[in-house]
Amino acid sequence: MYEKQLDFPAFPLSLLDDSDLEPQRCYVPAGEEPPGTGLCRCRLSDGSFAICWVTPRAGSETCCFLDGMVTSSSGFSATNQRLVLLEPLKLVPCLHKIPCIVTVTQELLQRPEVSLEDLEDDVRVFLRHVKLTKGCSVQHRRLEQLGIASVEILDAPGVADDECFEVARDTELLLVDTRLGMPYTLTSTSKYLPYSFEQPMDELEQLLRTSKSGFSQRFRTTALVVGPVGSGKSRLLGEFLRRHGCNCFYITASQVLRSYPGETEEELRRIFRAAEIFKEQLRPLKPIVILIEDLELLCPSTSSADPKNSSNSLRISAQLYKLIDALPQGIICVATSGSPDSLHEHARRRFVREITIEMPREEQRRQVVEHLCKLHELELSDTLLDHMARNTQGFVMADLTLLLRRVQQELLTKDNSNVEQIFRQVLLRTQPSASRGSDVRVSKMTDGFEVIGGMESLKRTLQVSVLAGLRQSAAFARFGLSLPKGVLLYGPPGCAKTTIAKCLAKEANMTFIATSAAEVYSPYVGCAERFVSRIFDTARKNAPCLIFLDEIDSLVGRRTVSSGGGGGQVQLRILSTLLTEMDGIVGGGAQQHILVVAATNRPEMIDDALMRPGRFDKLIHLPAPDVESRLALLKLHAQRKPFHSNVELEHIASRTERFSGADLCNLCNEAAIEAFQRDFEATEIELQDFEKVLAKQKSSLTQSQIDGYYKFAYRYL
Repeated sequence: MYEKQLDFPAFPLSLLDDSDLEPQRCYVPAGEEPPGTGLCRCRLSDGSFAICWVTPRAGSETCCFLDGMVTSSSGFSATNQRLVLLEPLKLVPCLHKIPCIVTVTQELLQRPEVSLEDLEDDVRVFLRHVKLTKGCSVQHRRLEQLGIASVEILDAPGVADDECFEVARDTELLLVDTRLGMPYTLTSTSKYLPYSFEQPMDELEQLLRTSKSGFSQRFRTTALVVGPVGSGKSRLLGEFLRRHGCNCFYITASQVLRSYPGETEEELRRIFRAAEIFKEQLRPLKPIVILIEDLELLCPSTSSADPKNSSNSLRISAQLYKLIDALPQGIICVATSGSPDSLHEHARRRFVREITIEMPREEQRRQVVEHLCKLHELELSDTLLDHMARNTQGFVMADLTLLLRRVQQELLTKDNSNVEQIFRQVLLRTQPSASRGSDVRVSKMTDGFEVIGGMESLKRTLQVSVLAGLRQSAAFARFGLSLPKGVLLYGPPGCAKTTIAKCLAKEANMTFIATSAAEVYSPYVGCAERFVSRIFDTARKNAPCLIFLDEIDSLVGRRTVSSGGGGGQVQLRILSTLLTEMDGIVGGGAQQHILVVAATNRPEMIDDALMRPGRFDKLIHLPAPDVESRLALLKLHAQRKPFHSNVELEHIASRTERFSGADLCNLCNEAAIEAFQRDFEATEIELQDFEKVLAKQKSSLTQSQIDGYYKFAYRYL
């Protein structure tokens, strides 16, 4: 059998301007045509083929132009392909019944009368004018005008692999199944990765099994897929529809929303009516799914809807409820929502199942990054993969894809660059969408306990009570211990309470959210409580997360003290919200843990409800630094500032009794300024500079203050 190897760029026949071009033609440069009839199976570089009559074309082009009417699949494209092989075909008659599958468009379902008989007649008339082979697919703009997207020929009895055939007048067609084309939005999504989608996919499979059983006669087969923006809801549903060959009626807000009242409702009725006609008249074998993207845009809650458009939203919502309630058996309705709290309560009730896509865990993020790197031919070490997985809390599938895209852009602009260094730099600049979509600031700390001088006993306490539970959760579980929910740091001002909270977040590898009373309070009723709820909601999306409440005594006070009106009532509402949120922290292991750390200079002003175990489990006193801690702090400053050899840190530590960490920092700064004033050319800080500063600087703490904290600590021993 003649087979000619070629290597020509392939382009669609429509690029040629000749008006008399016949369909099903392949024009190749002169001298490359095969002998015989010229009917060939033209194979392209991706393995697909087109059935064409190969004809030489005089001209200077060294490429081929071929028609895509009869091809290997309905998604055939000659763009970015090369013609590599010509396989001659022999034309024979086909006298047997030809089984085929017809894919229709939604425009066909809008016609007054739709029937299988008319569909078969249209297909038979069109196929009489083309050359076919087994397993080919036929698509043409004239077919689309008839409402037919493609015709797939399953088999041709009596026709060999090296033969093609024509449909004669007496040839019978066997319409095996009718299908609806997959929406382009779902087919154009990126490659499906199963990581973090296992449970949602199982629930969708169960929904499909329910629709096929008799159980669906009494209950609606509906589901609401919920997940953060970018978590992969469309990707999951696209894979589910492709896996089961579902016939999908796709609805988006931009598709159905209209300017004038009543038009949007008419569009919804038209789509639901088309689904019913498709089921009753064309009788497809595959499941029928009505997919509604971003349901909250069509059915917003009454509190979040624009007052000017609230009546319009109510009409649209009421129409959608009625259509869902009237769905016949065998039609599945699935909707997606990135913010289910913004949905109207009636809309949420219409969906029997609620399928949630959770934030990917550390191991799942590692698998996604590893798979994406393999797709982009990037090799990462296991150490870097572990680092990326640990430091991408709050990242959803879209964030990880964006991260890889930015890395590729950096690699294109830099030559001989270190891939590992670029990954680390891009990770520091990339913020997850969970924190970008909120006014709550989420950050990652870079400094650990090594920046804190002294306080060895405190570090040991935090390592045993907090870090050990996160790092060795199995050992904690063996002793029946649970991870702490809250830690209260109290002590004199300037004793590194905020610094310790930041370092604890770094040591525990947690994201860090910091807030204070100035950020929470609002002149509008209810805004402060909503902001507290948003803080905890953002923390759940970015878990494991540490929430730091600075100066908690000014945020929430004792109910006996702040029981009056005005600001006291706001404090009571914030306290109630904080208690509820802390009680709602559900332990999900070290990977999903949320730790609340609060700092205060006035622990006696905090309500007793917060101080009990189960909320603030650990009350940690941060005393004024002793001699050893002061010496350790001075040694840390000596690493950052040029101290002269005559500066005796032990002597300075002994003379700075009751100095806080902030006082010692200020002491070193003032000594540096004194050295600069003494000599502009000076390069080191000498002992005389410290002596001058110590002569006029006093401690910011008093002994009575320090004793008061020890008395409070004694109450909770």
